[in-house]
Amino acid sequence: MEKKPIAIACRLDSERAIKLAKRVFEFLVQKGEVVYLETRIAPKIFPHNGMDLAEMSADNIKFIIIIGGDGSILRVASGLSQRDPPPILGVNVGSIGFLDESNERTIFKDLIQALNGEFECELCSKITPYIVKNSEEIRLNNALNEILIVSSKSSKVLQVSVRINGIFLNRSYLDGVIISTSTGSTAYNLSAGGAIVNPNMEIMQITPLNSFAGSGLKPIILPIDSVIEVQLLRPRLDAKIVIDGQRTIKKIAPNTKIRIRKANSHNKFIRFSKSYYTRLRKKILSTVRTPIDDSPEE
Repeated sequence: MEKKPIAIACRLDSERAIKLAKRVFEFLVQKGEVVYLETRIAPKIFPHNGMDLAEMSADNIKFIIIIGGDGSILRVASGLSQRDPPPILGVNVGSIGFLDESNERTIFKDLIQALNGEFECELCSKITPYIVKNSEEIRLNNALNEILIVSSKSSKVLQVSVRINGIFLNRSYLDGVIISTSTGSTAYNLSAGGAIVNPNMEIMQITPLNSFAGSGLKPIILPIDSVIEVQLLRPRLDAKIVIDGQRTIKKIAPNTKIRIRKANSHNKFIRFSKSYYTRLRKKILSTVRTPIDDSPEE
């Protein structure tokens, strides 16, 4: 039976990540594995083995190794086939890398475990935003972490109406609203005062950004099959939607409704440790020393 290939993606703006990707590529080839490289890094390592992310699915890729940090994982997860994406093995060469399971010190030991099938898959649900115009839904990209709805002018606050499953919840003045998944609960949501949620729990969380005193909207956790609707109410003030910090849709006009529901897609993460709480303690709850030269992926 023919082996499924393994794929590699990495930060293109990090020489450290590229060098590690090359070492991982050579290691896997020596082990007799067929390896494909994300199209944009293939020229730097082995040009003939390039493959577009959109062509990668669980049908044709055993798993994909993503070298970088959480930003790299979010970028790649968005670019992969959304129908049935391959499992992800994250390798941290950044600062925190909460979604990553491996790092520069452990990657080759971890790869042997992965090749032997000695791992579990953590299944993570995603959510999808829709712009509603004249009862027609315009579908946007899926989000693994969060959907951010924020004022287009940093000095001006939005006024929004929030409905859940068609039932009016609240009208508030605020800078913005985060709708996060359980996976994204430890990202922007956490910084904004939302709750940490175990990724095994299928939920959506609404977290307001700097709601005006007396407006009343507080963080709320909902079942994943809920439908959240945010309507922009303030005249002459556009908003923008940011998906996983990767894609921005600008100039969302007043009175527009933004509807969020569970996506028909998910991501699987390779995990060697059974304890989510150990990872949480080490990477989120303990003191983190962030490198001075830490920068986002370009």
